[in-house]
Amino acid sequence: MFFALIFDAKGNGVGTHVYAEQPQALPSNQIACTQDQSQNPQSWSIVNGNLIQNVESSQADQISLLKQSYATAIAQTVTYTSKGGVTKTYQADPGSISNLQNMLLAFQAAAAVPAGFYWVAADNTQVPFTYADMQGLAQTIGAQGAAAFQHLQTLKAKVLAATTVSAVQAITW
Repeated sequence: MFFALIFDAKGNGVGTHVYAEQPQALPSNQIACTQDQSQNPQSWSIVNGNLIQNVESSQADQISLLKQSYATAIAQTVTYTSKGGVTKTYQADPGSISNLQNMLLAFQAAAAVPAGFYWVAADNTQVPFTYADMQGLAQTIGAQGAAAFQHLQTLKAKVLAATTVSAVQAITW
């Protein structure tokens, strides 16, 4: 299969054409492209005979990558020292956060946990935890998430301020 982008008179991508095999010549309003490029023709333009990605499309792609990095960043393990003085690393993935939220809600009225209560560290150690420990772990996870969110917002602003595709793509997590 052979893919071509179709352009309007201003050089803006408006569609695609798929050929069973490479033609000897393309119409003047078409240019060869990859299958990936053919998926979103509005993201491409012809400038001086060259196929270039539009800055806006590049910005959207880069923000999508940054959001993926953000999701990874907020799920990183955190280190917390319990009221009993035990410093361990704890999981902060969505499932672990949900479990922590559920336990905080379950014991909120008494603001205390049952005797022998523990939280499992990332290394599978059972660490004795108080209700205040659960609150402290939640605050630690929240601080990590807030810092990552601020970083994401800063990077998104830089991406949106960038005026070239190469400048946009240079902004990474």
